[in-house]
Amino acid sequence: MKFRAGDLEFNASVVESGSLASPQTGNTLQTMTMQFRAQKEGVHEAAVTEALQRQSGGLFSLDDTDQPETEWRVRESTWTYVGTEPWGVNHHVWRIEQVERFACEVLRVGSIELQPYDYTEEVLAEGGLRLATRALATEADLEAISRMIGPVEVTRFGISDTPRQMRLTGYVWGERFEGPVVVLACEDVSEPRVTIAGFQGGAGDETLEDLLALRAVDVEALRERRHARRRVGNVDGWELPKRAE
Repeated sequence: MKFRAGDLEFNASVVESGSLASPQTGNTLQTMTMQFRAQKEGVHEAAVTEALQRQSGGLFSLDDTDQPETEWRVRESTWTYVGTEPWGVNHHVWRIEQVERFACEVLRVGSIELQPYDYTEEVLAEGGLRLATRALATEADLEAISRMIGPVEVTRFGISDTPRQMRLTGYVWGERFEGPVVVLACEDVSEPRVTIAGFQGGAGDETLEDLLALRAVDVEALRERRHARRRVGNVDGWELPKRAE
């Protein structure tokens, strides 16, 4: 197979292939281990550099007309010098994984639907999903978000039509010239765990949920105070973390 990574083009032999299910969409992604030789030192150095730079994507397999066919990311890379200098050859082995590109067209959080103009998500080490988005909202949307306590169904249309049980882990709001904007983050619901690092998982505001359930606080007054504190001056004044690949 022929591959292109930046300005580097090379032929490689596939020594192993497989597949895995995408943790974000459920789609089947191809995986493979390939090997190739870099006979010139300049090609070897370029291969080492490109392997590091293509860990999030940008490696392409080419078709018979040298056009990009499938995008890949480099998961692992090694090389071995075989022979005696200066006549030896560097042998490279890359483990690569197919890249899927997607965009969240509509984000449904509970009963509201948002059209993100900024969106990112990442798969957590323990297998859950975390997302953050920035979107125009109505006053009714903001009020509904301010009342969200506990798990809600979240659907990422354009990525997956399957709802996920998630928690709203935080939000702020403000205005643009088009109208109100909300910036919010959600994370998959997970059972609590205790490790040497301490308590993990569960609701971030369990105590508050308990107080609300027991009617130990003025729910409406609490909502209004919390919502007012979450207004920010510039809703576009910071970047959302980039999606981890």
